[in-house]
Amino acid sequence: MAPNERKNEAYENILINPAIQVDASVHKSAQGTASVSRDEAELLLAKELDKKSDVNGVTSVNEDSGDWTDVKHSDRKKRDRILPDGVVMKLMKKSDYYGFKRLLSNMALLFLNAYAIKVLDVYSYDSIVNFDWRSLDVDFFTSNPERVQKLLLFLPLYIFYGFQMQCFAFAGGHELVHGNPFKTKWINNVVTFVVGTAFFEVLRHERLMHKQHHTYTLNIDKDPELTSFYSRAELEDPKFKIVPSSRYSYFKSCVNVTSYFRHRFMRLMSSSLGIATDYTGIGWSMKTRREDIDKSVLKDLQFWCLLQVTVYIVIFSTFGNSKEKLSNLLFWWIAPCIIGYGPINFFRNAEHADCDFTNNQLHNTRSVESNRFIRWLLWETNFHAEHHTYPMVPFFNLPVLHEMMKDHIKHNECKTFVAQNWQMVKGGGWIDEQRGAVCSE
Repeated sequence: MAPNERKNEAYENILINPAIQVDASVHKSAQGTASVSRDEAELLLAKELDKKSDVNGVTSVNEDSGDWTDVKHSDRKKRDRILPDGVVMKLMKKSDYYGFKRLLSNMALLFLNAYAIKVLDVYSYDSIVNFDWRSLDVDFFTSNPERVQKLLLFLPLYIFYGFQMQCFAFAGGHELVHGNPFKTKWINNVVTFVVGTAFFEVLRHERLMHKQHHTYTLNIDKDPELTSFYSRAELEDPKFKIVPSSRYSYFKSCVNVTSYFRHRFMRLMSSSLGIATDYTGIGWSMKTRREDIDKSVLKDLQFWCLLQVTVYIVIFSTFGNSKEKLSNLLFWWIAPCIIGYGPINFFRNAEHADCDFTNNQLHNTRSVESNRFIRWLLWETNFHAEHHTYPMVPFFNLPVLHEMMKDHIKHNECKTFVAQNWQMVKGGGWIDEQRGAVCSE
């Protein structure tokens, strides 16, 4: 299909999709009336979108704005916002129905997987306590073929169980901090808190850092995704491609799950004290001054994080007050959630890899088409360049946005996450280019 035909089809889908209808007053202005010309209607739409632009980064939060950006929408139109404003207004409409549909369907698969693990019956407190670990030898496995079969089924199910938890924490949490999944604000706030607490993600802290990331994407002085974990020497290196320094570091990022948990724990503790930190949870690496953060932002951060800590105290004092209960919490909740940090990193480790250091979101962010199942698990976050260009568009409209923008996105040559990771680790790939092992073209 030719690009123009594909774009026209996408526009037609927008017009018939009931989830993305424009408010009546704006729609009237966009269509034009006897007293409003087409140019005036377009100006009205641009002004309406300018009102939703939040350009303040981490220093303040406009609860009514989902457009986290470095400049107003009308200025972005001169740079990377290529779609008609009327189309954008339709695409950015939220829906409680689609939010609950994705939330509940993902929860259903999570509980189904947990049930399958339980049916395998490989874990019980008594079996762990009374097990004679000295008997764990070759004969143990050869004499228990049924147990071996169960373990072979259990291991991938358990890893996937943890991966599902982190899909909620990373992908679902990402949409929630943007305020995109649900039209009703209080529902979005409640679900955000429940998801963050359930899967050990500090989403109130994430909202601040992620807002800063959107405002200053790939700015080596102000983007916390860069400043938190990369040295100044790395950031200022002309060969820097935002990938691990070596293949060893790449594989370590997939298995060093305790490090991810430790940083989240520190974010929760510091935020509970009302102290803003970067992603390390202990420092402040951005050149945006921490003193410039509005006090109301810090109070909000502290309130929600103290509430999260309180919930954990109640859970562990109620359901973890004996060795057996604590063992159950560890097996069904804590361990898989921590294990899930590894596989989720495979899908989030190259969102800006080998991209341009520019404020043009069509050039500084990657998109991966992937397959329908992975997109469903990841709440469509694979369409990342589209999301960065229009962060106020909810996940369920990102595939439509993708169809209209794919020919304008510079870095979408890797169609799968496997291809993207292979491009990183292969000989002559991004890691080698960053190290100077090969010459970049």
